[in-house]
Amino acid sequence: MTPAIFSRARWSIFSGKRPKENPPMLTITLPFSLEALQNALRHHTSWPALSVGEVIPAKMGGGASGSPVYRLDVNYDNGLGDYSGGKLSLVLKRGTQRAGAHLLGAARREARFYKTLAPQLPMRTPRLLLTAEDVTGEPASHLMVGAPGGVARSWGTEAEHDWVLMEALPQEGIWPRASWSAEHYRMALATLAELHARWWDHPPSPKEYPWVWMPTGAHTRELLEDARAALIEIESAPWGEKFFSPERLRAWLAVLDEPSCLLDILAGVPQTLIHGDYWPGNIAMRRDGPAVFDWQQVGIGPAAYDLACFHASSRWWFGRLPLTLVEMRSHYLACLNERLGHVDRYIIDMSMDAARAWRFAVLWPPAILEHRAHLLARLGYMRATVSEPAYAALRRTV
Repeated sequence: MTPAIFSRARWSIFSGKRPKENPPMLTITLPFSLEALQNALRHHTSWPALSVGEVIPAKMGGGASGSPVYRLDVNYDNGLGDYSGGKLSLVLKRGTQRAGAHLLGAARREARFYKTLAPQLPMRTPRLLLTAEDVTGEPASHLMVGAPGGVARSWGTEAEHDWVLMEALPQEGIWPRASWSAEHYRMALATLAELHARWWDHPPSPKEYPWVWMPTGAHTRELLEDARAALIEIESAPWGEKFFSPERLRAWLAVLDEPSCLLDILAGVPQTLIHGDYWPGNIAMRRDGPAVFDWQQVGIGPAAYDLACFHASSRWWFGRLPLTLVEMRSHYLACLNERLGHVDRYIIDMSMDAARAWRFAVLWPPAILEHRAHLLARLGYMRATVSEPAYAALRRTV
């Protein structure tokens, strides 16, 4: 890394390289007005005299949904007349730009979660400030701010009705996900067990919360249609056999044609509130405990769905983990039974295999189709961390 003491010009003397020019400034449009932002911050800080000064946007990486994510650093005056005295960092998430059953309405689902279920959770989550629904019908013009070229872009009218603005979790004291210790994984699993125990066998009612995602229930037909269409396209592609042998492709197609072998198991165990995409990338491990974000796939389902996601996504992104799957499962069950005292290990083991196979069957064929070039380059790693474990879980189930 370049030593911080060197300015850009001074460093060029040592490196022999010309300093990079500052990128040109662009004017971008955010999907809310200055007045709407100001009112949201007044409510958030409980300072009725707060006024917004400079707003500095920066483009962040998108998540699994492909939704663009922006960081907004907002300078504000809390009523003392000094805009340098206060600064808040916010996160602005657009609705998904991808098609797919598991991403449909993701931003609106997350907004409704923060407004209704988040206060009942046994863990910290970001606080919601503003959503597209809050500014519907407002006559005020949208906020225009400056940003370096290539860092941000115009919001675009297609996303004006699907976005959320929330607080950014402070980065101080947060451990990098890739360097989590075994104890960090245990803390995350204990938090997951606490979440599941809160709604164990009496999840939120879909009638009261009709926007919740049900990946092994009401939304399975759409998931199956997406996955089957992708798998058939993979089968006909010249590169298809690199991902699936004919025998394995037939096995996964059979699951998509007749999914009851997995769904009956997953429906026969207690249902609870699930995060839907629980893994270290969506958890800020802080000194005061885990904070969990990215609730776009929050829903109702078996606890094993989250547990399978936690292990599989951690393996995919980080390779060798400090805890094995058996150790994770044992620690999760011990934490769950501290709260419930009666969950049979067989229920977790049986539903875990079904959940691992189900997640692969409905989520990975569309992902392979979309990210074929990237995944072909990591084919051996994908087989070791994803394909083979999922197929072994399927064989144990059926």
